[in-house]
Amino acid sequence: MRASAFTAEMIRTTARGLAGLSVARAYERSDALVERYGSDGFETWKQALKSRLETLGAALSAGDPKMFADDLLWFRGISTSRGIPSEDLLLVLDCMQETLVDQLPGETGPAVKPYFEAAHRALSNAPAISHGLAAGSAAAELFDLAMVGDLGGARRFLFEELQEGRMTLEECIVDALLPAAREAGRRWHMGEMGVAVEHVVTANLRSALHSLAGALPPSAPNGKAAFVAAVPGDAHDTGLVAFALLLEHDGWRVALAGADTPADEIDATAASYDCDVIAISATLPSQRATLSSYLRARDASIPVLVGGAAVRDAADAKTMGADAFATTLADGVRVARELVGLQI
Repeated sequence: MRASAFTAEMIRTTARGLAGLSVARAYERSDALVERYGSDGFETWKQALKSRLETLGAALSAGDPKMFADDLLWFRGISTSRGIPSEDLLLVLDCMQETLVDQLPGETGPAVKPYFEAAHRALSNAPAISHGLAAGSAAAELFDLAMVGDLGGARRFLFEELQEGRMTLEECIVDALLPAAREAGRRWHMGEMGVAVEHVVTANLRSALHSLAGALPPSAPNGKAAFVAAVPGDAHDTGLVAFALLLEHDGWRVALAGADTPADEIDATAASYDCDVIAISATLPSQRATLSSYLRARDASIPVLVGGAAVRDAADAKTMGADAFATTLADGVRVARELVGLQI
């Protein structure tokens, strides 16, 4: 096992302990940190750093410092919205790097150095983070309807946009529904929306997505079937449902397993539904190890298409053991057709 792969595995399996040691180091170094956050804040920082370390492990496995840097940029946005000074984040980041070097074998320092350098560059050079949806956009209108709990209104909005030809199915999904869903997640992470409200918004958006099927004429079957699922631990399914709808519109028969699908049941279940392609999503970089584990153990008789932030690109997907990779939902439909020999 190469050094970076070994380091990635060590970080992933000991992330919780390393996070605690990193926060303890930061608390020892800064009285201001102790005064600002106290004992409750210690646990909050510990959980936050555990997630960052899991992403670092995934980035090391992928050989992609940008994956870690992007995660830190996202975390900075969350931290800033909650009144956490940038210098606190930078201090904790430095303490995390020092803890890794101290606690893990000698090759750790050189292995992680480019990743922390990339994170520092991103944090120092990135422009101000833009939040929210453009006023008057389809995404903003849809989000507002979901936000006020108008399930029928959200359904009708997307249905009419599609049925009256103002938007295509792909535009309804890519330009309206998915940005609205991301906005709900952003507001929850920023502390601008409670859990129950986020659930209402997300459920309303998902229901609106299902309503699109009624606005579409029946598609001619193309004779192929796809099994669509997320890796274990991935609770995000709005994108999966959207992808299933695009496949259905393209003539596929779809077996939609959805979120958090047991890895050891994926191949057998797909085979039982006589599927020609397995489409697997790993939404977060921290889910890379779970995806890799499935791909290493899978039955190679059915081609596997992967997507999500846990995979860097097509070459990375191939290295992990997948047959193909898609960057977008529409690209996923095209790649799925290629995998089964359908005309593009």
